[in-house]
Amino acid sequence: MRSSVGPIFALFSTFSFSAGLTFVATTLEPGCQGVCRDQFDCGGQQFCDQPSGRCLTECFTDQDCRSPSECQGNPTACTPRGARCSSVGRCIGTPVEPPEVELGPAADPGALKELEGWDDTAGSGRAFIVDTLAIAERGRGFDVNGACRGPGDCVDNQLWQLGELGNAQIRQGLLGGETLLVVELAGLGEPFEGSDPNLTVKLYGARDADVPFYPSNNFEIPPGDTKCCEFKLDPDSLSPDGLQARARAPARVHRGLLQSLAAVPLEFRLTVGTPPHADVRIDRALIEARVTASLSRLSDGKIGGAIPISSLAGIDNPYCKTLNQLCPQSLPESMLIDLVTLFMQPDIDLDVPRDGLETLELGVDGRVSRCYDGDGLAVPPAPQSGPRWMCALNPRMADGYSVGIRFSATRATILGIGR
Repeated sequence: MRSSVGPIFALFSTFSFSAGLTFVATTLEPGCQGVCRDQFDCGGQQFCDQPSGRCLTECFTDQDCRSPSECQGNPTACTPRGARCSSVGRCIGTPVEPPEVELGPAADPGALKELEGWDDTAGSGRAFIVDTLAIAERGRGFDVNGACRGPGDCVDNQLWQLGELGNAQIRQGLLGGETLLVVELAGLGEPFEGSDPNLTVKLYGARDADVPFYPSNNFEIPPGDTKCCEFKLDPDSLSPDGLQARARAPARVHRGLLQSLAAVPLEFRLTVGTPPHADVRIDRALIEARVTASLSRLSDGKIGGAIPISSLAGIDNPYCKTLNQLCPQSLPESMLIDLVTLFMQPDIDLDVPRDGLETLELGVDGRVSRCYDGDGLAVPPAPQSGPRWMCALNPRMADGYSVGIRFSATRATILGIGR
């Protein structure tokens, strides 16, 4: 029997979300290998290639699949590996044109021809440290799929209900210095007069530059001190050569409103459960925020996109280890996709080409037991020898759950790169 969609607002109100978010990307180079028998033998952003018995990484971003390195010297005779990069670093889907970016609602095609700041060295632009972060309330986010449910009802943020579960401890992660996110405006024209039609917004994880670690001055100068807001960029947030942000998008500022101009994939580390923590991916991510005239703050910020099924299937679920009001049975080995499936189904079709929304079913043990592609056909586990819930890791299960995240940020100083 297919699981039903139902309200979870009241259930989540008594629980806290012991999670911090840090923008990161894995340090593995595409093609790194290790011996494996199934997916459990491979680390983050790797998949088990059954024919060779090796853990492989084909990609870090969608662009790695659409324009792989072997295409750079001979693009006309090269075959792309796929349309997008899955959460386990495998190229999936059939490439379609245009191959590089999906324009957002504010996009100006002319602004994408020569991007200011796109190739600037990481940390060389105006930097801001995120000082508030939360899953946004219902009705706040972006129109991710270009479809409205009714007049004026176009915002996609199905996971808004998780804010009741998690926002208190997300804030604790910020105040304790566990969650440090940097937003950089690269190529911004100065002196700043409120508008700039052509720049690049970049996002990084960060580390406190203070020695010893001192979170009290992360966002403001504390009493008796003289400095604040100094950080080093997390190298996991950078390209393999260490020079560029993995998460970046073309952007503009118009009358103080910053808007990204293309939907791009972003990677977050979700520190749920016991280490090592998994990454969560947001596809089709758009960013918006207000920029003060003094360039001292970003306010009223939001990030919106869709979290793929496979990303939630790779994150441990610490909330159902024991029986409680939220979970109808104890699930000591469950993943977040099991909890989410209990209350909702994917609402954004991320397939290329799109074939309709996938669906999942829970078994009597409270875990995902069956998966169905958009065409209604059953999808096997990946690998096929794995347990039934691993059907959620099959690349064919490519749809996602829409999410909106609100944030603000204050001016920061970047002192290099370091853990």
